Amino acid sequence: MDILRKGNKDLIKDINRYTVLNLIREKGEITRTEIAKKCDFGMSTLTYILDDLQQEGIILEGAETSSTGGRRAKLVRFNKDYGFVVSVKVEEEQLLFALTDLNADIIENTSIPFSSEKKPEEAIDLIAKNVKKMCENRDMNHLLGVGIAISGLVNRKKGTVIRSTMLGWENIALEAMLHAHFPDIPVYVDKNINCYTLAELWLGEGKQSNNFATVSVGAGLGLSVVINRQIYYGAQGGAGEFGHTTIQPGGYKCHCGQKGCLEMYASEFYFRNRGEELKEAYPTSELNDFHFDKVAKSARAGDEMATELMGKMGEYLGYGIRNIINTFNPEKVIIVGEGLHHRDLFLTKIDEIASQNFFSGAGFETEITTTSLEDPAWLQGAALLVIHQLFQVPIYEEEQTLLR
Repeated sequence: MDILRKGNKDLIKDINRYTVLNLIREKGEITRTEIAKKCDFGMSTLTYILDDLQQEGIILEGAETSSTGGRRAKLVRFNKDYGFVVSVKVEEEQLLFALTDLNADIIENTSIPFSSEKKPEEAIDLIAKNVKKMCENRDMNHLLGVGIAISGLVNRKKGTVIRSTMLGWENIALEAMLHAHFPDIPVYVDKNINCYTLAELWLGEGKQSNNFATVSVGAGLGLSVVINRQIYYGAQGGAGEFGHTTIQPGGYKCHCGQKGCLEMYASEFYFRNRGEELKEAYPTSELNDFHFDKVAKSARAGDEMATELMGKMGEYLGYGIRNIINTFNPEKVIIVGEGLHHRDLFLTKIDEIASQNFFSGAGFETEITTTSLEDPAWLQGAALLVIHQLFQVPIYEEEQTLLR
């Protein structure tokens, strides 16, 4: 259980420091006068805080504002190169790595082959080896954390993968196992879609939205919900498993053990399931490979079975997104994932169905949009797992943050 710190001078000092630091991060660069106004601090208090942060090296002061007369004010800016973060995305056939600055901008990235058949211990050793390789030309003392994005049900507080069907893992203490390789470096683990949502929250469509949902479509189906700028995790960290809500009672068998899950109808799984059933109805179809890219290519070439599969998948996804809107009443729904490479084949159908929701009937529109971020956002989101924690006000005992 998290224990709150006592409300003493040390806590107040930390709150003030992080208030100033996070304002500077948000603005990029800002004058002392502007900081004092926005934080409602006296100049002597602010000077003490800024001098402290400058000695730490986390802020820099140098460039001056333009002036129409009088003394020009110096700008204070965040030092994004104060340290660095390594992020990892675990996929079925590869591991992705990135080294980022403290704005989650990628400095370098790489990928290595991987097999989901590897034992967890082998996977951890491989991750640790390549994290070290990413840092080999840098001072490891400046590595401020490792963030890992992974498929499955994750207890982010304990850093445990409760279950990952893709990897065949159950109750794997990923954070603790990686700590054996990096005992002095914080490690954070979360599921893929939550990492991407952090990227949306701080770098993408979510920058201007306090309440939104992120839906990933492709080989599988994912959901992450943001409420008041915080990801909603639920009791076990599994909130957002809307791919395992039932849309067709008694329908296709899902890898989770249930039947009729939405993921079996609104992702690549549907192409395989329904495609096998449709072969007799479409004897002239040349579609035999039911991967998303192959079905999309065939649909564009005029293959009738591929066209039907893509259309129905979009229809099911539209109903799924309508249910998200009716359940959470978000300002917007952001669609992400590898399936977006073929958005022209199904996005209209999604919008047509999802826009006809409970709230639209009451005159409230929910924006349905696609991400403006690129594929590296998964890795940027994993880096933000670390960065987000580093800049939290440390209100709990034993909380690992940047200045404590």
